[in-house]
Order: sequence, then structure tokens, then C-alpha cells
Amino acid sequence: MIQNKSASLLLEAQRFIDWCSGDVLPLWAKQGVDRKRGGFFEQLHFDGTPDEQVLRRVRVTSRQIYAFSHASLLGWSDFRELVSWGVDYLVSKVLRVDNEPGFAHLLDADGAICDRRRDLYDHAFHILALSWAYRATGDAQMLTLAKDTLAFVDESMGAPNGGWQEGVPATNPRRQNPHMHMYEALLALYEASGDESFLSRAGDIGALLAERFIDSETGLLFEFFGPDLEPEKPASIEPGHMAEWCWLLHCHARLHEADVIELAQKMGCAADGFGQKGKGFLLDAYTVTGDVLSKSRRLWGQTEWLKSMVVRYGNGNEQMGKQMANLLERIRTNYLTTEVPGLWIDQFDSDGCVLSENVPASIVYHLVSAAAEVTRTVKSIEDQGA
Repeated sequence: MIQNKSASLLLEAQRFIDWCSGDVLPLWAKQGVDRKRGGFFEQLHFDGTPDEQVLRRVRVTSRQIYAFSHASLLGWSDFRELVSWGVDYLVSKVLRVDNEPGFAHLLDADGAICDRRRDLYDHAFHILALSWAYRATGDAQMLTLAKDTLAFVDESMGAPNGGWQEGVPATNPRRQNPHMHMYEALLALYEASGDESFLSRAGDIGALLAERFIDSETGLLFEFFGPDLEPEKPASIEPGHMAEWCWLLHCHARLHEADVIELAQKMGCAADGFGQKGKGFLLDAYTVTGDVLSKSRRLWGQTEWLKSMVVRYGNGNEQMGKQMANLLERIRTNYLTTEVPGLWIDQFDSDGCVLSENVPASIVYHLVSAAAEVTRTVKSIEDQGA
């Protein structure tokens, strides 16, 4: 029998999983797909209809490929046709569009390329998506393309002082965030291929995190850097990214014995402290002294915080169970109360006033990732109670 202390967590967890698998994905598989021009819509209106006029970031296509691939592997539904649809669109419309390697950055509303630059952040998601798409479909061409994309990133964006440049052409400031998603992509590429060299590459980024991206004393994560990876001042702190790193480091340790848990715990605890400042939510940005830089709070920050709690709970921190249940309830009652099931309110100000005017497709990636981690927790609790 499941203990009473787990009952509220299981209830909120199952609500979240059911909403994501039963409402979010079916809605976006229908309304979020542009069957006329190809690919996926950038955002939906609050009535569930697509916004057909807005520019489209190519990385959103890859985020949707990831989401439908992961959901298929979890057995929530069979979205493999959509996965192949998305990959075919990437290859036919935005890969090597100007006879140069890599994926273009931005499309206009009709699907024509309007920004040809090659962006590091984008390519991290292309590698992530292709790795997961291979696992979902078994199509070896997708895995080959993921590896080829990494080789392109290394050749065209590699930086002599560590990590990668922001893209082609290179720009400043440099950021930790694309490196974090390259870390995530390398872990996914390892899971897809079994090639441990990708784990080693992820370890290199983890070393960069410890040596350059964070304050070793406080666990605070710097966002922006100069050409030689010196932190820009005044520094900007985004606690959602600290929580996301906490989760990723635990994922690395789960895949392979990596000495990263102490750093992960430090970053998770630092993120928790900002949640207290945000009245139970992570606000978007702070100064290093804890002053608020951005009074808004987006949904993605809360899902990443949730994931950091899930992995710490799974690592033996029982206190995280209650915090997970409470955060799941706050997410449900604040962000998920829309008239159309499967939509959400993306952004509030610090006083709880709605700032969003649409529903961005990019958040499906965060929701599926969080629901997958929550599913892991539910299974663990049920196995213990069996």
C-alpha cells in the first residue's frame, strides 16, 4: 500500500501526466501542425487556432520532434508519423538551403527562409530531436544526421578557449544556455547511439560549467560572457537554468557514474532559494545579490524547477516529495487553467497578472520532458508500494 505521505504527490503527478499525454499532445498534434505549408506552427491562440502570421523559429520544429518522439517511446500514443513529418520538413526546407552546411535559423509565415544564420542554440535542439527521432522510429538516417550536425557545429563554431561560439557568424555576448542544451543533446546522442565518446564530450561541458559558468561558492549560474568566457558585469541570474542544470547533471549521473551530484545539489538548492523570493515560483531573472531583474515568471522555469525536484527526490531527498506535490498544484492552478484543454498561460507578472497573448509551441518540449520525469517518480513510488 502506498504511504499517505505519497498520496498527494501521486494525485498531482497523475493529473499532470494525464493532462500532458491526454490534452496537450493530441491538441498540438492536430492544431499545431501546418499540413498546408509543412512543419509546425510557432504558436496557437487561446481558442486553440493556429497563429498563421508570425515568424517561425526552426528550433521549434525540432522541439516538437523531440516531444512527439519521447511521447511515442513512453507509450502515450503513436506519433511516429509526425516525427518523420517533422524531420522530413527540416531536411527538405532548412538544411543546406544556401548550399552551405547546417540549418537556417528563421522562416517567414509562408515557410520561406528569412534568416540564414547558423545558430548554436538551434543546432543543439536539432541534435537532440534527431537523436530522439531515431530512437522512436529506428530510422538510421536520423542518427547519421544527428552525428553530422554535431560535426558541423564542432567545425564551424568551435572556440579555442572552450565550448562553441554563438553561431555562424560568431557574435557576442557568448552564453551558457546553448552550451547547456549541447550538453543535453550529447547525452541524448549517447543514449541513441551507445557511443561513449558523446558522454566524454558532455563531461567536457560539465567541466566548463564548473570552471567558468558558475560561482563555485554559491552555485549561482552566470548567463552572459565575453569572448574569452569572462562573466559579463553586472551579471544576470536565471534560476530556471540553474534548476535545468541540476536536472541534466543528475541525468548524466544516471546514465554513467559521473562525479556531478555535489554540483547538481548546489545548483538545485540555489534555485530553491529564488523560489522563496518569488512567492513559490521562479521569477525569470535576478542580480547576483538577489534583486529582481525581471518581474515576470514563465511556465518553463517552473517545469525545470519541478524536474530538479524529481531527480533530487529520486536520489534520496525525501523532502523533495512534498515540494514536488506543492509545485505541481501551483502549476496546475496557475498556469493550466485555460478554457481549451491542452493550452496554458505562459507568462505572469510577479503579482499574478497574465502577460501572455498566445500559447507558444516551444513550451511543449518543457512539458513533455517534465511529465516524463514525473512518470519516472510515479513508477518508483508504485513499485515501492507494490
